[in-house]
Amino acid sequence: MANIQIRNGQIKDATILPGKIDLTATFDYSSGTITVATPTADAQAATKAYVDALVADGFQAGNGITINTGTSPDTISVKVAADGALSFIGTGSDELSVKVKSESGGTITKDADGIYIADSAISSAKLAGSIANAKLANSTISGKALGTNLDDLTAGQGLSMTAYNGSAAQAIDMQLDAVTLSKSASGVKVADLGIDTGQLAARAVQSSKLDLQNNLDGFTGDNTATFFDLSEALLDDFIVVDVYKNGLYMDQVASSPANQDEFSVAATGGTGGVGRITFGAAPSTGDIIRVKYLSAT
Repeated sequence: MANIQIRNGQIKDATILPGKIDLTATFDYSSGTITVATPTADAQAATKAYVDALVADGFQAGNGITINTGTSPDTISVKVAADGALSFIGTGSDELSVKVKSESGGTITKDADGIYIADSAISSAKLAGSIANAKLANSTISGKALGTNLDDLTAGQGLSMTAYNGSAAQAIDMQLDAVTLSKSASGVKVADLGIDTGQLAARAVQSSKLDLQNNLDGFTGDNTATFFDLSEALLDDFIVVDVYKNGLYMDQVASSPANQDEFSVAATGGTGGVGRITFGAAPSTGDIIRVKYLSAT
């Protein structure tokens, strides 16, 4: 077996205990040489085991690590993928960092706490084809999965529109007969002069809704005058009036009254457009004439 030589440079200070020194060794002070007896095989094995225990284990590169043994000392490096997602930055390029793409809106960003999605940063364009509905907490609208159309809406009576499923803008219009009802930018209204008798039920209009007033005019016969002008114009729809002479009810005829006990009526035939009653013959002098009728207020 070859001798194992341990030189001074391989021995750590204060490492060899007194019991490990062979006192049988001789020292030549003139040459500085120590002569020791050849150790036994057991002593050599014990020495080798002791030295091996003091030598550190070698390094083995794991995933993402490379070791260059061609340098002194050996160089340990991190493998960086060619896609460029990771890169060294900072002074001397000695800091490994994740790259974040700079784009309008700042979809993904990072700070001291890590990488995060910026508030309100993900648009529908970013979602399309990238994030499945199953990944979203709220993935439906009205029970329909995102990306599908809603059920068609169609117009019922009084409305007009084309079928609408939410995929495009649609206007809903109200259908009116343009006679009774009409519409404008301010809303729906009753058309001017749109309410006719056909729109009213029997006895639907109460007297409080009528713009009418009762009138009582009085005249005295003079055996000459055959007509008398009222104080108000008569209503065309209420042309019937009550005429009393000396307390007796007189007969109304459509035209050409025969005597002083019959009369006809003109709604606006009198002076100034007021109503007028005309007898068939002039009432006698002193006859008391009373006329009851309706007029607008």
